[in-house]
Amino acid sequence: MRVRCLQIWIAAVALTLVPRLALAAYPDHPIKVICTYVAGAGGDLMVRYYARALSELAGQPVIVENRVGANGHVGNQAAMDAKPDGYTLLITGASAYVGNPLFMKSADYDPNTALKAVATLNELGLALAVNPKLDVHSVADLTKFIKDKNGRARYGAQTSSAMVAASLYLQKIGATATQVNYKSAGDAAADTTAGLIDFFFPDITLAMAQASQGRLRLLASTPANPVSAAPNLQTMQQAGVPDFSYSVIWAAWFPKDTPDPIVNQMHGRLNEIVKRPETKKFLFDVGADQRISQSPEDMAQIVKAEFENWKKIVEAAKIEKQ
Repeated sequence: MRVRCLQIWIAAVALTLVPRLALAAYPDHPIKVICTYVAGAGGDLMVRYYARALSELAGQPVIVENRVGANGHVGNQAAMDAKPDGYTLLITGASAYVGNPLFMKSADYDPNTALKAVATLNELGLALAVNPKLDVHSVADLTKFIKDKNGRARYGAQTSSAMVAASLYLQKIGATATQVNYKSAGDAAADTTAGLIDFFFPDITLAMAQASQGRLRLLASTPANPVSAAPNLQTMQQAGVPDFSYSVIWAAWFPKDTPDPIVNQMHGRLNEIVKRPETKKFLFDVGADQRISQSPEDMAQIVKAEFENWKKIVEAAKIEKQ
């Protein structure tokens, strides 16, 4: 009887050790990172930076797989469908993941539960850019221009984040304008330079590059605080638009049923990468700033707040799903 009890006790102890041993060995083979951006694009370069750093920390290859299409929904869905074992990670800007259910009929999911939050990585500000040939040199000038046009001013909407930023601006100033959709920020920038549209909200990296060549005039940045890469560019709040704060948060997600110990371990590794001085320099060069989350639960709350904020803006703008 004593021998039998001892055998049962040993078996029970072994069962409790198995998850710990498995976790201690994690990862023991390559990790796949899903990228929702075209290879070679700015978003792809961002994902590959984190993938390289993660490979060094984890001691395993980290392979980037570009899954492009439907404003990021193809890649997001691939992450949702992946096995929840810690070997498939989605790294992307939160705008498409949070915004797609509000804009797309085909994206029928709840961003609070469809994936498991791991860690925030950085935030990328947008800039308010105008046609440099316009007699518009400040946000106040543009606001007057838009109101004088009485709905006929034209703005570009190349991404869901650009659309939300423009909608928020128009709501704050109590005006309307005509939206023109684009497939890329480059196309919107070209039409702004040509005078076919009046303003749009590109990411700060593209905006600064275009402005340095005289193709765009930048009026303000969208985050609450000045962007480190463009400290002399005033924020929308500083320019007189009250309570305007907007940026694209970059983050990492696992499939929703990934075990918490693996999620926590990945959070720690990604946080270590984000805190590095070389990461700060890399982000500065691309016009972004570090964004550190205290825990996966902290990131989940950030995503929830982001979704609720977008939902209010979209509903107020009466934007219909396509």
